[in-house]
Parts: sequence; C-alpha cells; structure tokens
Amino acid sequence: MKFLHTADLHLGKIVSGVSMLAEQEYILAQITKIAEEEQVDALILAGDLYDRAVPPADAVKVLNDILVKWNVELGIPIFAISGNHDSAERLAFGSQWYESSKLYMKGKCTSQFEPISFMDAEVWLVPYHEPAIIREVLADSSIRSFEDAMQAVTKQIRTKWNPAKAQILVGHAFVSGGIPSDSERQLAIGNVDRVSTNCFDGFTYTALGHLHHPHAINHPSIFYSGSPLKYSFSETKDNKSVRIVEIEGNELINVKERFLTPKHDMRIISGTLAELTENLVENPNDFFQVNLMDEGALIDPMGKLRQFYPNILHLERKKQTLKETQDNFEEMMKKDDLELFGQFFEYVNGTKLTETQQQKLADVFEEARKEDTE
Repeated sequence: MKFLHTADLHLGKIVSGVSMLAEQEYILAQITKIAEEEQVDALILAGDLYDRAVPPADAVKVLNDILVKWNVELGIPIFAISGNHDSAERLAFGSQWYESSKLYMKGKCTSQFEPISFMDAEVWLVPYHEPAIIREVLADSSIRSFEDAMQAVTKQIRTKWNPAKAQILVGHAFVSGGIPSDSERQLAIGNVDRVSTNCFDGFTYTALGHLHHPHAINHPSIFYSGSPLKYSFSETKDNKSVRIVEIEGNELINVKERFLTPKHDMRIISGTLAELTENLVENPNDFFQVNLMDEGALIDPMGKLRQFYPNILHLERKKQTLKETQDNFEEMMKKDDLELFGQFFEYVNGTKLTETQQQKLADVFEEARKEDTE
C-alpha cells in the first residue's frame, strides 16, 4: 500500500494580521496533484486541520471542498484526527456517516481504541489528548503526564492489534528530541508535554502532526510531515513537503518527500533602507521579515519598504551591542544642542544647516537659556 502523510494545515491561520487562506488553497491544490501522480491508496491528516477551535466560515469551506475533492471526486480514503488547535467535538461531527465513503475522522479519544482495517494494515487514530482526558476515559488515576497517557493508549492498542498486519498509528504529539518552531502552540509549561519514542514501539509507521519542521525528529519509523506552509520566520530554511509512504505486507519499504512550492515564500532579508529600495531582491512579493541595518533614526521605514515589498510581515532594526549603545550615548552627550539639531536636520533634509540657519538657531537656543534662568 502507498499513502500520503500530511498534517498541520492550520486552515484560517493569520500571520501578522495577514490571512494565509489563499496560500493554503494554493498548496492544497499541489497536494491534490501529488496524490494523483503518486496514485496513493490513502491520505493521512495528522491533526490541526484548522488553526483555532472556532474556525472562520471561509476556512470551513476550504476544508469541506478539499475533503470532497480527495474523498468523493478522487475516491481516496482519508484517515484524519484532531490536533491541539482543533475542536474535537466539531471535527467529530458527522464522522459515523463519513465512514460510508471511507473518510475516517476521529476528533475525540474514547475508552476503546479500535483499528480500521485497510488493505494489509490496521490504522489506529489517536487524536490529540491531554492526560486528564485519558485518565478519565480509561478510568486510570495513575495517568498524570502526557507520557503516561500515550503509554496507556498504545499499551491498549497492542493488546488488540494483529501482529501479522502492518500497524499504522496517526497521532498528534510532541516527541522528545523533536525540534519545534515559533508557530506551534505550546502544549504545556516546560517539557511535561513530551512523549518518548518508545511509546510507539512495534508500529510499522507512526504518522505524527504538531511539530512544523519536516525533519523535527530522526527515527526509522516515527515521522512528522511538517506543516505544508511556513507559518513563522523560524521555518524559513525548511523545504516543506508531504510524505509518500510505501508498505509491503507488514514492512515499511520506503518513505520519501514530495516537495511543495508556496505561492509566496516566507523569507528574511537584511540591508540598509537604501540598499533594499534601490536594488530589489528576487520575488519582492514574498512574505518578508526585514532586518534594517541603518545606524540612525528612520522616518516611516515600513511605509517606504512596502512600496517595493508589499507583503512585509515584520520589521526589525539592527541590534546594537551594549558597548555600541554605551559608545553612542557617550558620543551623543559630548555634542551641544546645535550639533545635535544639525545632525537631525541633515538626516531629515539631506542637507546641512547653512551658516545663516546655524546663527539663527544659536540665537534661539541662547534666548531659551535666558528664559530658563529668569
């Protein structure tokens, strides 16, 4: 069997005030094309289908349309679970009749975990869960941590699985040693949200969601697909992809990546205001974090840059070291009022004060000092 593994669609996500929905529709069309080219037998969605528990109506429509495309029009069976961003109850709605078209959507954990028999495999859907949920549904007061909960779930699964078949687990969790990104919602304070790799011992393939880096963990049978789009600037170096997984009998034969190309990439660029506006970088309509390297004050740098780079999401100024800050402050304190104003005037107008202007300013400063002493 061959299947496509993806996760963390986060439909309806907004990054720095900008809706990603058009970008998401674009990338979903690519995933559709890959599924057709690879002639996959099934498609796995490992949680965080939406970006929030109550998604906007247009995000709901996008998910509805893509599930209809994959499951009804193309006839691809789908195995999907809820993630920590989703509402388990909302995703569970309609799941009993979805199964008639082989759309298996599990939003909530129940007291019984049952396999879905599919070709030569058994598929186990384990939606995102907090320890308290598993403690309640399994009536086990000893479950206190995410690790305890996942161990309890997979222990129950092992008592039911058929060892002659391939065992596929679809989950949404933070595996110890995984590399997170800035766009993920923290599951808990500190490291108590981690689960160990040995929770998944014995599974032929563990298809995970939650961590957005496609290579968040290096393991022979546990894989994150990563998010199909970059949702933070900590992901700019990622090559986003989906996993194409092949299993023969109960053996994992091959896992490969099919890379995705976004409508607009997310990038970090650096330079002075003059450099960036006089020499445009390639693909100026991408989403940018701009690191400005100018030393002095700037007037409306974001507005000036947006004339050339309309999709700037974040602007940062060069960070000075403590020594640079101290040196600049000491240098500034050595200058008198006339020198400081002259420096500001030159920066704003591009020309220096004339001798006449300097003399008039000197007279004004002198008059002001007299008033202060009276």
